[in-house]
Amino acid sequence: MRNYLFLLILFVVSTINGQQQPELPKYNAKNAAKLFYYNLTEAPEKIKVKKKALKSKTVAALRNYNNKIKKISFLNTPKLTELEVTINTLGKQLYSDRDLAENIKERVEKLILPLRDSVNSYETTLNDTLQTFLSKKQFKKWLKYQKAEKRKLLPQRPKRPNQGTAPPSNIGRGGRGLGGRGRGF
Repeated sequence: MRNYLFLLILFVVSTINGQQQPELPKYNAKNAAKLFYYNLTEAPEKIKVKKKALKSKTVAALRNYNNKIKKISFLNTPKLTELEVTINTLGKQLYSDRDLAENIKERVEKLILPLRDSVNSYETTLNDTLQTFLSKKQFKKWLKYQKAEKRKLLPQRPKRPNQGTAPPSNIGRGGRGLGGRGRGF
């Protein structure tokens, strides 16, 4: 009888913990607009620029790009922080109130999309500049580094504190998956 009671309590507790909604990730308006700066010492090392002349040209191009992004960021910081605070405070209300969500979406589109377009144009200019003096191999490494830096801006899902790592799934790898036929082992 104790075992059944223990199993029942364990089941109830696990279902309650499993049904808790995860925290919403904090909205970062600068990351959404892709406003970030390249590290002037790290970037040349990552793309394996060794010659001093090439390194100075690379740093100059990156410094020029960073200055343009700083201007954009400086001019739009009040608007971005206001948008960020609004979205972070409303949070779950945006899911239930459709009109509010549409209003916020319009504000994001009016502010973030033009900023993102201008950043993309500066980025294209930077890439064209770097392509003129970097080797093909170095430029390829630059694009890879650039992509990795942009990936860091994407919001990460918050991790649940009381859940461990999930066991690996065998679905799609010839395993039994969800009750599929086995191999006769």
